[in-house]
Amino acid sequence: MRELPMGEKINCEWLHNELEGLPPGELCTASALFAQLPEEACAHAAVCAECRATVQDFVDTRQALAGMGQNLPQAGPWFTARVMRAIAAQEKEVEERQNGFWVYVRRLAPRMVALATLLLMLGGTWAFQERRAATRVQGAQMGPVESIFEGTPTTPPNDDIIATAHEDKLP
Repeated sequence: MRELPMGEKINCEWLHNELEGLPPGELCTASALFAQLPEEACAHAAVCAECRATVQDFVDTRQALAGMGQNLPQAGPWFTARVMRAIAAQEKEVEERQNGFWVYVRRLAPRMVALATLLLMLGGTWAFQERRAATRVQGAQMGPVESIFEGTPTTPPNDDIIATAHEDKLP
């Protein structure tokens, strides 16, 4: 684009964006395009020779492309599904080539986590049952378990009685 004042450059870009946003139509002429554009865009195109040339190029391109789609065969109802499956298969091949071994590790990881969780639960339950059974057997062999705290209070030894009994036996 040639050097235009800043406002002109912005207007040219805005006009180009407006042209690209227009819906495709069967009859494409410059006057039909200007009828669909906002008034500001038409006013800018009237003073800017480069934008008028862009509009004419746009019209020529649309006219050239208008006849291309008329003689094409219609796609069958299963066409889209087959194409999407083919694309997914190719993407899967590319991913497997790039990642190789790690793809299989990622697929196997959730199963390994589930298996480890199951083994941990079973092992923990088994160990708890074994500990409980061992405690029962040990408790039956030892009899009552002594505790740190005594259940019945004992009478403290009476030193006065022992001392007087000892004094009575002296000659």
